Amino acid sequence: MTSRILQEDSGLILTEASDVLINNNYIETNSFTTNTPVVQNTAITQVYVSNVISITTGQPIVPSVTVTEDEVSTASPIVTGTPEVNSTPITQINSFSSGGILTGRPDVEDAADPNEQYEQVVQQMFGGWPKRIYDHTDLAVSRGHSQGYRSLYKFGYNPDVDTTEETVWGNAGDYIWLDSAVTMFVSSTSANDSGTGIGARTILIQGLDEDYNEIEETITLNGQTQVATQLSYLRVYRSFVTLAGSNEGTSGVIYIGSSGATGGVPNSSVYASISIGNQTQIAAYTVPAGHTLYIDEINFTAAVSQAQKLVHCKFNSRDYESNVFRTRFVQVIQSNQLIQSFKYPQGFTEKTDLECRVSTDTTNTAIGASFQGVLIKNET
Repeated sequence: MTSRILQEDSGLILTEASDVLINNNYIETNSFTTNTPVVQNTAITQVYVSNVISITTGQPIVPSVTVTEDEVSTASPIVTGTPEVNSTPITQINSFSSGGILTGRPDVEDAADPNEQYEQVVQQMFGGWPKRIYDHTDLAVSRGHSQGYRSLYKFGYNPDVDTTEETVWGNAGDYIWLDSAVTMFVSSTSANDSGTGIGARTILIQGLDEDYNEIEETITLNGQTQVATQLSYLRVYRSFVTLAGSNEGTSGVIYIGSSGATGGVPNSSVYASISIGNQTQIAAYTVPAGHTLYIDEINFTAAVSQAQKLVHCKFNSRDYESNVFRTRFVQVIQSNQLIQSFKYPQGFTEKTDLECRVSTDTTNTAIGASFQGVLIKNET
């Protein structure tokens, strides 16, 4: 017997004796209550994709395997002990490039003066050699074109020579030859010879130090008050005015002497003085260290008004470390000039003292003297 149950409202069709449940519609139920259904055994197949999240398992058991690690390691700063390195040759190759190098001033010798050479050729062509047959003419020396050569001209004047022999210089008696260098003091007989006065304001002192080397300094005057030199002098052989006020020269007599003065005049030693011509008058000289002086002319001038009255003229020298002056030239004149030239210049070595000395057989005689030559620096 076949029975049919039709439920139209729900769209669910169940047939009796059927083992297949067919659902043709989407069933939406609310508060549906049924009895316990009786269903035959059936196979149920479930197909799905599982997403697994946060699975916790026990410690896996892994069999022993060979592990190979293939990686590049970057090490942080590694501190090691002192390495031991075997001896090995080290070759250093550098390439330098320089720029902006400042050096001292080089010492360069003077080139030969073509004018000087031409002069010598002309002299020979016309039958004569120059006065100095070497490579230095008088003009080249005077112009400073001959390295190590200097011209020298020393002159002096003594306004009052009597029967006693004395130096031709601006002071009475003999030039003072010091045995050791001393500080000197400068003063004037006039207050106008000062740094702001109308007379002489500054003078230059030239001389030698204790080692016979050339030195010089400028002194600003202070009238009759003595001004000490900054340098110590063994010799003073020249001094002259370098700056003056409206008088354009000295107002009094300027003295270079020892300490202590009255009215500007040293109380004891006078080493030099400036009285006429704004220049010392000293016909005496000492050859500086490291030089040789070659003198080619000596000159004396005297004015004697009385008949049969004579002037005895001498040129003396004293070698270094000697205490004896010896006469190198002597002549007698009256009212005239004596010029003695030497065909072969007379040589005087370093530290030699030289002096023109005179005496007369009358009194109050004015006498001048001079000598000149070439001062040559010795070869080292």
